[in-house]
Amino acid sequence: MGLARFLARRAATFVPTVVGVLLITYIIAYSVPGDPVRAWVGEKLLNPEALERIREKYRFNAPWYEQFTFFVTQLLKAELEDPIRNRNVFDEIFERFPVTVELAIVGFIFLVAIGIPLGIIAAIKKDSIVDFFVRVFALVGSSLPAFVLYYYLILALFVYTRTTELAGVPLPSAQCRAMIASIAQSYPYVGPVVGAVGSVPMFGAAMCGEFGVVAETFRRLYLPGLALGLLNGGFIARIVRNSLLDALSSEYILYAKARGLSKLRVWGHALKNALVPVVTVLGINFGGLLSGAVIAERAFNIPGMGRLMYEAITRANFPVIIACTFLFAIIYVTVNLVVDILYAVIDPRIRY
Repeated sequence: MGLARFLARRAATFVPTVVGVLLITYIIAYSVPGDPVRAWVGEKLLNPEALERIREKYRFNAPWYEQFTFFVTQLLKAELEDPIRNRNVFDEIFERFPVTVELAIVGFIFLVAIGIPLGIIAAIKKDSIVDFFVRVFALVGSSLPAFVLYYYLILALFVYTRTTELAGVPLPSAQCRAMIASIAQSYPYVGPVVGAVGSVPMFGAAMCGEFGVVAETFRRLYLPGLALGLLNGGFIARIVRNSLLDALSSEYILYAKARGLSKLRVWGHALKNALVPVVTVLGINFGGLLSGAVIAERAFNIPGMGRLMYEAITRANFPVIIACTFLFAIIYVTVNLVVDILYAVIDPRIRY
């Protein structure tokens, strides 16, 4: 019963959080000086009547709260249109989001592979030169501007050594995509899940046995994934180190040592409990990666959600900004809810 109440409290904040994020984002975008319609059409000379029709269509001749209500209503009806490309915003999102999922997965792999081992090593070698360098690494990763690291990695691994490619996103074959689309349409329950998973190019290729596409995807995305892992891995290492040291000084560890358990088993018990708070941090980081690493996608020329958001901001594209923010908010709230569920399952004390 405690878990049910806990989940009900967390779920009750879902809708207010999403609406609040949309409202704050829209107010910020609305407060930026300039004429959005002029930004949409660029330098093209449109007659005043044409400009006025566009303003009326998107309610720019109405108060801001009516504009916001119009955009959100059109968004929920899946009828919001991108004024620059004359396409439904969800069509653009469904094209870009699978690429962001690939980048998030590769970045998360590097994040875990860098952060958790370094944190464990730093805890084992507490106050040693290794621990010192791990803490310096965490400090540098937290304070270094992202674009500086990105461009240095591009210079080192692309310009000088040519160990990676930065152009294009590998796709499965046309036959593979047709097969996945056929399964998605033929089976009412399993089909949509297969279609959603298969829309991510690396997953679709793996489902068809085209593992060369999967390998090429990692070859093209390992550099931005490594960059994301380096930026956030130090912070994860600090969390793991501090949490593990706290666990090692707990009473149950002293009791385990008093019982004569081996050092390996003692460390196993400590690590299991130390990783509980790390789950929350990793979940939030993965949600951030799924929301599109705007600077990374721009620097590495990745056509994902982050780059779509960047392009929308530079052109004051209110419909796309609202749609992307809506998706980002849904992702963050959902990931945090899943993390809270895992946290409550792992540690029953927080349910009350």
